[in-house]
Amino acid sequence: MRRAYVHFVAIWMAWAGAVVATVAIGLAAGAYDRSKAGVPGTTLFPFFSWDFGWYDAIAHHGYPPVADRFYAFFPLWPWLLRASGSIADWELAGALTVVASGLVFLGVAAGSPAGRPRQAALALACWPGSSLLLLAYPDGLALAAAVWAAVFFMRERPVAAAPLGAAAALLRPNGFLIALPLALLSRGRGWAYKLAALAPVAAAAAVEIFFWSRSGRAGAFFHAQRLWGRSGPSGAGKWADHVWSLFEAHTAVIAVALVAGCAAVVIAWRQFGPFTTIVVAYACAVPVLLAATQSLQGFTDTARCLLILPLVVVLWRLGSRYRPWALFAGAVVLALLGSGLMHSFGRQSLYAFPIFWAIGEGPAWLRKPPLAVLGFAANLGLALLITRFAP
Repeated sequence: MRRAYVHFVAIWMAWAGAVVATVAIGLAAGAYDRSKAGVPGTTLFPFFSWDFGWYDAIAHHGYPPVADRFYAFFPLWPWLLRASGSIADWELAGALTVVASGLVFLGVAAGSPAGRPRQAALALACWPGSSLLLLAYPDGLALAAAVWAAVFFMRERPVAAAPLGAAAALLRPNGFLIALPLALLSRGRGWAYKLAALAPVAAAAAVEIFFWSRSGRAGAFFHAQRLWGRSGPSGAGKWADHVWSLFEAHTAVIAVALVAGCAAVVIAWRQFGPFTTIVVAYACAVPVLLAATQSLQGFTDTARCLLILPLVVVLWRLGSRYRPWALFAGAVVLALLGSGLMHSFGRQSLYAFPIFWAIGEGPAWLRKPPLAVLGFAANLGLALLITRFAP
């Protein structure tokens, strides 16, 4: 076991070192926009860009008395920053982020249902976008809390799992979703397990009540989400508009591709059955959906969504003990898609951590070295884009 921990630490250190080195090289090359820095002049400022300034403002000034965009950010992270005392906020945030990332790697490995921890940790290291766990956001800490809530729950320690699940819900809006697999796994077990499953929901409800009392508006969080452009499922119409615009601009090419795709689907149905048919149809749809994106951010977020969805299916097909985790990962993805906005999908979808078990314990071809190298290279490439668009 001690040797296994050494392996996990080595994987995490190699991953973190590569990401930090990439950002340092990007800084030297002038690849980052300094106007996005939440803390101007901070060393490695890209890790403190974009939303860090919003969290830091809440830490210093609290939530405003009227419902506005600040209420999209959950309170535990700014409360931790405010508790830093004489330590600079960014220094505490950086330290917590680094520690949280290590705990995520260790937790993803320790929670491996099939006992393949090294493969799960390597899958996380090579996942395009896992570099964003080093952003000074609450995401890494929320993921660490959720992963370890799952680990303790599966190891029959529900009393330890409960506060961790609650912490995840206090850190991120989708944090309460960890209650779903815990509730499914608590069936037929004692009250301690059921209370552990209820803890994230209770914490999320407490946040909403706090926002209501502070802003005077019952739906302050949802109002803030709309101000940020997350208008709910109605926003999905934009994606359909993009596909239609692509069809109008390249009618002949898309028509030929559509005929070829339909032929491939028919052949798959007749020769191989329904599951292969779905796989073929999905493979045919992927190029169209990627081509319909209208920005680099849209392309990267859509690509990661298209990678995650099949992994949820892989989880489901791995057997009954994986199905609570497949439902959890699917719920995380559906909640993000249901927001109507793809922005930040790649970062926020990291919360669907069972996908790394799907890679580590699913079909062997998912662990082929060329795919790992390609994924790790993409991960570092995305680290160079931190200030190009909101991560």
